[in-house]
Amino acid sequence: MTIPATHAEIEQLYLSAELSGCKSLCITACQSLDGVTSVASALTERYLLAGHNALLVDLNMFNPAFKELELKTDDNTHWIEHVDSHRLFTGVAIPRDQSTQLAYKDPAFMEQAVIEWGQQYDRVIIDTSPLLQINRSNIPAQSIANACDKTILVVKGGVTSAGQIKKATELLNSGKISLLGTVLNIKDQPTLSFEIIRELRRIPFIPKKLRRTIENWLNRNEFLSQSA
Repeated sequence: MTIPATHAEIEQLYLSAELSGCKSLCITACQSLDGVTSVASALTERYLLAGHNALLVDLNMFNPAFKELELKTDDNTHWIEHVDSHRLFTGVAIPRDQSTQLAYKDPAFMEQAVIEWGQQYDRVIIDTSPLLQINRSNIPAQSIANACDKTILVVKGGVTSAGQIKKATELLNSGKISLLGTVLNIKDQPTLSFEIIRELRRIPFIPKKLRRTIENWLNRNEFLSQSA
């Protein structure tokens, strides 16, 4: 899923982060495939469009989406490529060696790393592993969130349960973590109008002309265009 950097919701996140004085931003979610990488990539592009020198850091050990490119530059800039879309960012790919992975799990080391990245770049955006999917390789998302100025929680509509959100927010309530907001990903969630139309089509005795009229009205209704 690719989100345009000029998307209205991305603009709202960008403005909220800027107005709060955020220099480092952690993007996380309850489960994998909730849309964290898409939000992180779009926000990074938005920072770049605003003229900021932005760094995208991939610390999603559970499902890495970027690979490091061996490009030689005069200023030793590190480049990463999004595997699916092939977009390029100035960034840091997941650490391959186990010693670095273990070091990043240390909250103090993680905090120092974010400080050092912040000294080289105007904005730092970090893509993390899911909060609730823990294994021995993952760098704890709450540790990264604790090291950043602000955190955004991505929730997938129709998939993420209330219990999962509660557990995730409990993890983010510890330490000095500051939650900027929650993003509801409704890409795969049908709208109310779609659900009503689907049920209407199951009624055989409604005339086709009347059905089309009702469907057109439902599709134009702003309230029913919300997700079910």
